[in-house]
This record gives sequence, structure tokens and C-alpha cells, in this order.
Amino acid sequence: MDVHDGPLARPDSSAGEPASVTRRALLQRALALGGGFAAASVLTACGEGAAPTTAPAAPPTAAAGPTAAVAATKPSPASISFMVWSYSIETIQDNIKNFQQRNPGASVKVQDFSWFDYHDVMAARFVGGNAPDVAYSSDHWLQEWVAANWIVPLDDVHSSFKDYTKEFAPYALQAMTLNNKLYGLPYYSDLLIYMYNADHVQKAGFSGPPQSWDEVKQQALAIKEKGIAEFPINIPLKKDDPWSIEIFYSMVYGQGGRMFDDKAEPVFNTSGSEAEQTLQWIHDAMTTWKIMNPAALEVAEPDVVKALGAGQSSATVLAKYNLAAVNTGDSPQKGKFKMALMPGKAHSTVGFARFYALTKKAVDRGKNVEQTAVSFLDYFGGKTDGAYVVQKRWALEKGLGFAVLPLYDDSDVAASINKWGDVNLEREQAKLARVKEGLTPWWGTWDIFAREQMHNAITGTAKPADSLKAMADKWQQLKTAYTA
Repeated sequence: MDVHDGPLARPDSSAGEPASVTRRALLQRALALGGGFAAASVLTACGEGAAPTTAPAAPPTAAAGPTAAVAATKPSPASISFMVWSYSIETIQDNIKNFQQRNPGASVKVQDFSWFDYHDVMAARFVGGNAPDVAYSSDHWLQEWVAANWIVPLDDVHSSFKDYTKEFAPYALQAMTLNNKLYGLPYYSDLLIYMYNADHVQKAGFSGPPQSWDEVKQQALAIKEKGIAEFPINIPLKKDDPWSIEIFYSMVYGQGGRMFDDKAEPVFNTSGSEAEQTLQWIHDAMTTWKIMNPAALEVAEPDVVKALGAGQSSATVLAKYNLAAVNTGDSPQKGKFKMALMPGKAHSTVGFARFYALTKKAVDRGKNVEQTAVSFLDYFGGKTDGAYVVQKRWALEKGLGFAVLPLYDDSDVAASINKWGDVNLEREQAKLARVKEGLTPWWGTWDIFAREQMHNAITGTAKPADSLKAMADKWQQLKTAYTA
């Protein structure tokens, strides 16, 4: 696998470079005016990570299930284009070959770009009038692409696509839905999870994982006092790494808190909020209790995974695929890690989705193209002969997470996950997960600023309440600028 182009749209486990405020504003202005250029850096502020490394060998098999959304009638054959970021292109091409065999006369041309460039390449293609017919998209681009009229609701072109939604994890459905319209079928999804070294926890005198962040503190103090690990907690919190906002959201969600209300107005700055408690906990864990590695402010995901594998750290919050990596990799602690529901009274966390989108260009090209693209979407993101064939293949061959809950009941998939995790616990966490709140056109710019303020609170150069107030003030400034 090329670590620079993972399935979650995140190179080398650090989500790509966020677009600058100026360039992002220029891109928005150009789109509003119909201009044709792309910003030089990639908007990836939600930042998901590199691909799982586990690759179970069991081949995908069709299982009985509900009837497919698209009727069996063959569409008029057409040639369509498909744009993706550069991950496992050989698998994509093989899936295309299988689709074409099932749809004689249909032809699919795939083109890939690095995740670093993907967003801006797509923006330039859309604005320049040479968009693909079907494309990978992401939850954090949905509002932008819909507002620009680049993609169309799937339930408008084929109402039966809506039938699939009852099987989606709630967070995935939220991630692909806007204004009660479904804009995607899932390609890949994942969760932020709390993962811990069960051997360390047992040696410290505990029988199971922590249920709250106070219990995280108590377990970590015991691990430290017994000399098992000097800094048991190791969470990557670099201010220039978009993972830090994902982790922060997840810790807040776990405690039952919110970042924004239903109108995308900040609530994290409310006095005594779960967000304020979380920032204070991280600060105290690092500076007062000294149970969190002080290097956490400078390290990225791969560094933390290595420290876990070496036994130098006992617990973290990371994307779920890292559990597979640390339990199947070559390290002294291999097989000793488990996931737990995110600590806190709600046990919620962040879930994110990458999906297949249908462009307006495909619809404008005529019914033959539209029908072929709809059949293509159904094969890649839906069911074939009653089974999620492509999503299951990704899960088995590449270890990718998925959005459709019935796959957890598939014996092949369950056996694959249980080699390094817990399929039942993963399904439970998926049902509790939520998308990131506040995903507006200006969220990416705000995120860059927010991470700087979080860093200040963690290091103690600002009080948590002051950092959160600054984040809320910046949000209102950006909202005014973007909606003026």
C-alpha cells in the first residue's frame, strides 16, 4: 500500500495539508463567480488516516440479503468516467472489470490522483466543465459540492437507492445526507476508538477497560506507579495534524457533549461544557498527573502506533484501523490491544464516511449515461444478487471499515475482524458514532485556527475557557464572511 494515498483520503496518516485561509477564500469566491482555478493546497481538515494494514485472505462470497435497489433491467450501454484518489487501483480496476462483465456494452474509464491534490483537482474539473460522471467524495466536502451544484441527490435519479439507508450506520447516513437528500453510497467508513493494552491494565490490577475519563486517569496512574509505562496515555495532538480535532470531538462526544447545535452554532464555549472539561483533562494529564506523554504534542499517528507496539504506551484514541495494525504487526505487544467504547456516559465518538457520488455532468449527458452510472453506483456501493459484494471485498482483502451494519453479521467479515478486534463491540460503537458537527463551507478554515487554540489550552498558555471563546469568536467571523 502506498501510505501517501490511503482509502480514507488521508496520506501518511496525517490527513493532507489544510488549505490556507486565503486560498480557501479565493476558491470559494471563484466558485461563486464561475471562475476556473483550484487552490494550491488540499482541504482535508477533517483528516482521516492511512489504510489498515491487515489483509485477510478469505475471498468475498455472496450472501443472501434484500433485493438490490436498482431493478434488473439493463441500462442502455454507455461509457462513463470515474475519478478516485490513488489507493489500491488494481482492486478498483478489477471491480470495474466485474461490473462491465455484468453490463455488456457499458464502459468505465478510471482516473486517479493523489489525495494531496484530489480536492483541488476535482474543484478545477467541476468549474472547468470536465467533471467525471462518478467520483469519490467525503463527508467534509458534501456541503461545498452540493452548494456548487456539482453532485446530484441519488434519490432523485433513482428513488430505490433510499432503500439502502435503513442498513447504514447512523453516522454514515448523516455523512451522506444533506437537506433530507441522499448524495452518496458508501465506499469506506471508520470510527475513532479508545484502544488499550489489556495486559498493562490487568497487571495494574484492573479487570477491564475504563468507562470514564476519571477511570482512564486512575488506570494510568496505577500503570505508571507500577513501572509498566512511564507515560501510559499517548494521544497524537500536534496542532498541524488534523487528527487532533477528530480526537477532541470524539472525547467530547463520549461524555455526551456537543460542539455545535442543530443550527451549526457553537455550544462548546458554554461555561463548564464537556469541551472545556476535555481540554482541562488533557492539560492536567500532561502537566499535573504526568500520565500523558508530553511528546504527544509533537508526534503523529505512526509514532504513537510504534510506541504502543513497543509497550512504551498503554492507551490512545485513534482511528479503528490502527487496532488492526498494532495487533497484526511485528511488535512485542502484538495481540495485546483491545478496543473499548469511548470513555464517558454517552460512549459516542466520531464516525466518518467516504462515498461514491453522482455528478451533475453525468445527468446532463443524457439518460444512457445516467442509467449506466446508476448501475455502476449500485454495483460498487450497493448490493449485487442481494449482497454487498464490493464493500465486503474491501473489508476482507484490505481490512477497510464499512458503513452497512449487516456486514457485521457476515461470517467471513466477522471472522476477519475478530482476528484483531471485536466485531460485536465494533458494531456497538458504530451505532453510537456521530458525524462531526459544524461541517459548513468554512469548517476547514476554522479547524486550522481551532487546533492552534486547543494547543494553547493544553500547554497552559491559555485557559481552556479562553481558548474555546476564541474558537467561537472565529467561527462567527468566518460565518459572517462566508454568508455575506
